[in-house]
Amino acid sequence: MCGIFSGKCKTILALLPLLFLLPEKEIHADLDSNRATALLRIEHGLKENEFHLKAINSSISNFGTPEEKAFYKRCIQHHIETFTLYLQFDLPHSYDEMRQTQRLLARLYSGTVENFRLKVRQELDILSKYALRTSDAEARHHLEMGYRELGAAIAKKTIAENTRPYLPGIKTQYLYESLKLLKQSRKYTVLLSLKFLSDFQPDLQSFEFEEIYNEINRAMFTKADRYARIHFDNNFMIFNAENQYESTWENPALEELEKSFGDIDPGFDRKRRQAKRSLTP
Repeated sequence: MCGIFSGKCKTILALLPLLFLLPEKEIHADLDSNRATALLRIEHGLKENEFHLKAINSSISNFGTPEEKAFYKRCIQHHIETFTLYLQFDLPHSYDEMRQTQRLLARLYSGTVENFRLKVRQELDILSKYALRTSDAEARHHLEMGYRELGAAIAKKTIAENTRPYLPGIKTQYLYESLKLLKQSRKYTVLLSLKFLSDFQPDLQSFEFEEIYNEINRAMFTKADRYARIHFDNNFMIFNAENQYESTWENPALEELEKSFGDIDPGFDRKRRQAKRSLTP
């Protein structure tokens, strides 16, 4: 081979000694640069995941089933594990945990958005029977805006579903935007429900949060709890329910990550991971 490529072989052989003469400082500088890049990626992922975890908190706390709350808790546990490993400067494992949190969040958001879409569509279809029979221009406007926000939410969900699977963070962002639009659409269902499903004639002076809440309690006496919960959730707030995000942070129980969460999330040996980390120089 060297006979054929004798010129190239001589050049390579001449350069080989120089590879061992590279300054040690330059090697360390490259390693430090890689660590800095990894740190930035993990920091960005931590902030992004925390935002998405908090954004869905009211929906899970107000309306989540026991299974959905358990899944949400699992997402938070992975997020806390990411943060713990990051503080210990275990960057490879921290990055893996951050990515797993993103994958789980995308799945949680997808199910939550679909459930909300079905509920909002059903509510609008029922209320349309009342709004279209009246000459009330405001009611027709609320109905139109409700359907418009619902349509925009479905469009965002479609984009998320067509996002490549190895980009779970981007997918979750689109699903968050879809959820936000669904909550906006549901604000109009609350206003329409006040108008057509109240026990007493409503008297809204404005569309401010407190004004609507007061009218729900006064005019929707028998349905006040249900619509107050929807009203709070539309504004990303929790109504008369346990804050799932805060309660998990108070008692994270990270040892549960060692057990598999059904077929969704496999468990892992945290003690073995910590032992490997302690042996790393």
